[in-house]
Amino acid sequence: MNMKEIKVKLLVIFTLVLTTLGLAGCGKKDYKTFPDKYTLSSVDVGGMTAKEAKKAIKKAIDKYQIKVKLDDAEFEMNAEDLGLEYNEKADMQTLINAANRNKVPDKQVKLFNMKKGDEMQNALVDSYITAMTEAQTDSTSNTDNDTDDTKQADKSDAEIFDIKTVVPYRATITYNADAGQFEGVDGVSGDAPIYDKAATKLSSAVKEMKKKAELESSTGYVEGEKAADSDAVKKALKEADAYLDVTVTCNFNPATGEPATETVAKEQIAQWLIVGNDGLTVSLDGENMATYCTQLAQKHDVSKKKTGKFKTTSGDTIDVPVASSGQTVDGNKLYESIYEAIDGKKSTTVEAVYSEAKVEETGEFVTYGGNYCEVDLTNQMVYVYKDGKQVVSSQCVTGCIAKGHGTPTGVYSIFSMDKDRYLRGDGYKSWVNFFVPFNGGIGFHDASWRSTFGGNIYLYSGSHGCINMPYSEVKKLFANVSMGETVIVYGGATSVDGKEQSFTGQDAYSVTEGDASFNLGVTAQDNAKLTYVSDNEWVAKVDESGNVTPVGVGTATITVKSEATAGYRAGTKTITVTVNAKAQPQVQPQKPAQQQPQKPAQQQQPQKPAAKKDASVNVSESDVSLEINGTKKINISVSSDTGATVEVESGDASVATLDSNGNIVAKNEGQVTYKVYTKATGSYNASNVSYVTIKVSKPAEPDDSGADADRE
Repeated sequence: MNMKEIKVKLLVIFTLVLTTLGLAGCGKKDYKTFPDKYTLSSVDVGGMTAKEAKKAIKKAIDKYQIKVKLDDAEFEMNAEDLGLEYNEKADMQTLINAANRNKVPDKQVKLFNMKKGDEMQNALVDSYITAMTEAQTDSTSNTDNDTDDTKQADKSDAEIFDIKTVVPYRATITYNADAGQFEGVDGVSGDAPIYDKAATKLSSAVKEMKKKAELESSTGYVEGEKAADSDAVKKALKEADAYLDVTVTCNFNPATGEPATETVAKEQIAQWLIVGNDGLTVSLDGENMATYCTQLAQKHDVSKKKTGKFKTTSGDTIDVPVASSGQTVDGNKLYESIYEAIDGKKSTTVEAVYSEAKVEETGEFVTYGGNYCEVDLTNQMVYVYKDGKQVVSSQCVTGCIAKGHGTPTGVYSIFSMDKDRYLRGDGYKSWVNFFVPFNGGIGFHDASWRSTFGGNIYLYSGSHGCINMPYSEVKKLFANVSMGETVIVYGGATSVDGKEQSFTGQDAYSVTEGDASFNLGVTAQDNAKLTYVSDNEWVAKVDESGNVTPVGVGTATITVKSEATAGYRAGTKTITVTVNAKAQPQVQPQKPAQQQPQKPAQQQQPQKPAAKKDASVNVSESDVSLEINGTKKINISVSSDTGATVEVESGDASVATLDSNGNIVAKNEGQVTYKVYTKATGSYNASNVSYVTIKVSKPAEPDDSGADADRE
């Protein structure tokens, strides 16, 4: 081989080596953007860099809402409800590389953080309760205008639909006024709805950022949770106690007059704390706080006032306070300071803000410069004036008189203008698009759960104090008012007529599972119309005529409500229905055959059978957790020499099986409860019933909350 051939071969080899190295290098390079038309969990990130994709996903999360249908309710949940947020540690570059190579990512990438397990289940149940509450409120408002104004009854109390109805087995908290503290309340055992599967399915839908999810609860026997053993209850009690430990000292130091100090402590704060629909969340009742702060501000006001005349839209003339000199306390700022301290669970001292009284015009009528809002409680109307011209005229629904939530009258000023937020209070959580507060927590807002406004709805089915308005009208109000603008509230009823209602009928019933339906036999004075609601239909159902049907073992509370009549106010009666387990049938001993007498001997009497003994069945474990296809053996012990066979009963063997020898086989995800007992024999009575609850879960898998990457 000559030198020329050697050089050529070396050049070829060198070129091949470089090519190989180059190809190897190409296989490891990072791509800059996602391929065109590429999606991550339904978010279009096609052609985007890692930074751009992150921004797009965050934007999608901020706007994310999923329409949920759970059993008989439909509602929406947003990112806040779900705890959905972008995972800042997500390796977007790994996803970009995998997308361009059309391969599965080299490592698991968790794109989102969200609520899991019990937290997700609680969020789902909370939204479900809110939806049912709003549906009841809407049903009420649809009927209010069709009845006698002064006899309007509260046909549907939204606050009845709470955690006790949906998950009665869950432990909750309540405030004990006598003891002056919050306490835990044990859950109730019995057949009840179960939401674990529904929550798991919801999580899967959210991971893919789907727009809809159709869910179902399951039903089964659930042991009531003990408050003393519940971490959620312990956490809630700690949170509630933190509120009660706060002390707020309010100093009033006007330029003229004597300084003063007011202390807001445990006794007062307890009146403002409310337990939410979940039975665990404690929050402040802004409406009641607002009334307190308004009264406190008026008490320490050192301005000199005179009475002015204000001409209402309807043409009436009313008296309004008009400042002429001195200083006034800013009640709204006082409210904000006290609220901030208590809500932050931090004791503090606040200084009341005084300002020189604004001297109003002294013409024939006070006009507030032609810019003001007018709330006519009597006629349930809202008017807004801008530069002396009326720009809004709308029907409304104000605070419920029958429940003591009447909207306070007076002259106030707008101190905040909010959009897109939740309003929370005692037994309610409502999303509003516009909120314009003018008296502490009381303000104007839309009310999507109402389809009817005006009239006398407010007497028995009004708000918690706020001014409910149609969306289109409050939107116009929001666009035409400004901070500091005057709000005049006047008129309206302060009480409802009638005597206190009384009822006939028992307060409690004890029946057995499988018993026939029975009527509660309740009547009210003036033959008032009655409505019935069971707080646990998995124990006892009740129809519109008061007929109760026992369903499952446990305790249910039937709430009977009467409409108001010409002579009596609306009333409420509660009846406790306890459904006991059905006793197992006992085998009666055979009567000894009668012997024929032998002559001349006297006839013999049959011998009296011996008294039966009690039998017992015990299980080594009453709660068993297995993964699908898992097996386990528990010990089932029976009283000695009973001669009886162990009986095992279940409602759903498709989840797991349990035989009389204690062998358990897990089949499908879910939960099932078995009854274990023995029947009566010649010498023994039927035994007690022991319960074995088997919970079957899927095998543990790596965290799959990362993105689903699909090319469109």
